[in-house]
Amino acid sequence: MTDERRATGDVMARAAQRGFVTARLPHTIDRDDYTPALLALLSNVLVWGGSRVFHHVHGIGTNEWRIVSALGNHPGATSGELCVILGINKSIASRSVNVLLDRDLIAQLDGPRGSRHLYLTPAGARVHDDVMPIALRRQEILHQSLTADEVVQLNGMLVRMLDSADAMQRYENEILAGDAPDDRPAAGAKMSRSGSKSVSGR
Repeated sequence: MTDERRATGDVMARAAQRGFVTARLPHTIDRDDYTPALLALLSNVLVWGGSRVFHHVHGIGTNEWRIVSALGNHPGATSGELCVILGINKSIASRSVNVLLDRDLIAQLDGPRGSRHLYLTPAGARVHDDVMPIALRRQEILHQSLTADEVVQLNGMLVRMLDSADAMQRYENEILAGDAPDDRPAAGAKMSRSGSKSVSGR
């Protein structure tokens, strides 16, 4: 037995003495069979890596790039419209829009009934055109283990899953309001068996 194993045993013994849970729970979620975990892990990889690269190239993060990209497709969109297009909350959109306004990468024009419409500036369009090849290459790397047909199927399934966003929000609001039905799965249903990896395993 190595020193590391002995140290681990010591830690486990101290944890047990303090009443902590030292054995794996009988019913846990298997990360590799739990779609939200897989999507979150993949999103973390993309967001963290993208922020590093985009910041290195042009001093903007992933959220700023998303807004620049969205305005390339939707010139004149409002912050509220960008929230819907990108699926981000108002505070994130506000911070990112302010960063881009301060950098003169986007501009804002007042519209009817107090609306404020956002546009790329010429500098913003140059940033868009510089970053887009990097974004597309990252997508190619993401797809490299998939066939062309699988990519089409995957994107179609993801779009269909996005259609469940409203239902998800309604369910979450029910929980927050204390009105959610007790529709939790029975113990062990769609959960990992003993010996498989949990969400936090790895």
